Amino acid sequence: MLSTRFLHLIPFAFVLVLLSAWMPSTAAADTRCATVNADEILKNYKKANDYRKALLAKRDQHKQRLATLVARRSKASESMASLRKEIIQQAETKEAREIYRDRADKLVNQYQSLDRAINEIENLHLKEAKKDLSVLIQRSLNEIHTKIAQYARDHQYHWIIDTSGRSSSTISPLIYARDAEDITDKISEYINQ
Repeated sequence: MLSTRFLHLIPFAFVLVLLSAWMPSTAAADTRCATVNADEILKNYKKANDYRKALLAKRDQHKQRLATLVARRSKASESMASLRKEIIQQAETKEAREIYRDRADKLVNQYQSLDRAINEIENLHLKEAKKDLSVLIQRSLNEIHTKIAQYARDHQYHWIIDTSGRSSSTISPLIYARDAEDITDKISEYINQ
């Protein structure tokens, strides 16, 4: 017979048995696991490529604007060199040299103004390009992760692990997975529909 010390444990044990019978158990063999390479998916993501094309068009506009300013600066530089030669050859009096000096000052100011504008545009473009690229990558990865999660739910995967090496050591967190299916190509097709 059971001792009275253990009688109070019977209801608790009974509840544990009922809970364990009621709770669904999943064997390791029933767990579906797959791997994806997020870098490959990002590389093949049509929407990201469209974003990339827009950034390249923006870069081309910047290059064109910059080329115009650089050409104007070169023209100012050539005009300064031409003026120096003219001063040396023709300015004999002090008054003539003053006229040339005023023209030279205007050309120097024009050159410096164009140089500052070029530097400002370059710095601004670099800052914007870094920000735009960061937004592009983050937006694309967020969209990809959302679609991978939806794919996993639709196809009853328990785990989908990224093998692109995004850990702090740049080594994939997945070292080995027996029977893990690589669904990178399937995900690429799925997100580009």
